[in-house]
Amino acid sequence: MRSSVSPTEGFCAASLIAALLLAAPAAQALPWSKDMVDQPSVKAQEARVDEPEDSVAAKGKEPVTKPKNVSEVVKFRLQAAAEISNPVAPGQRSIDRGEWVYQTHCASCHGAGGSGDGPVGLKYVPPPMDLTTDYVQQQADGQLFYTITHGGVVMPFYRDAIDIEDRWHLINYIKSELKTQ
Repeated sequence: MRSSVSPTEGFCAASLIAALLLAAPAAQALPWSKDMVDQPSVKAQEARVDEPEDSVAAKGKEPVTKPKNVSEVVKFRLQAAAEISNPVAPGQRSIDRGEWVYQTHCASCHGAGGSGDGPVGLKYVPPPMDLTTDYVQQQADGQLFYTITHGGVVMPFYRDAIDIEDRWHLINYIKSELKTQ
């Protein structure tokens, strides 16, 4: 016994196949394509471009020189300790703002109490710096500012992620609230 297909059914099936074939190239442009994955990109805390020395940031010029290597990190950090002072008074408003900045940018590595035991920080060797130690608490504000701005030997820089004024609020929070108990 032979089954037969009506002309209407045959036309519908052919139309459906033709529509699918025509739609296939358009489907490549839909959101699930990999165009965004297959492009040049900049990773978080990776310097975007070398900025000209005389350039000015949108919120003011950075008050310190960017290091080119590890020895310059140490040299400029000590220089910043002597040359840069905190322009933000450590009042309650500043400390509250600094706490918000800390919880947003720092706690994942340095931990809620600053002892270097944050959930992300536990994955690093060496672990993040314990911010409650005398070594950190006795550093000049300019030195801490430099470290936050340009990073350290292991710590990435936050000059693009945290505004200049917020870095000072963060320092006020670290020095007033994250002391050794």
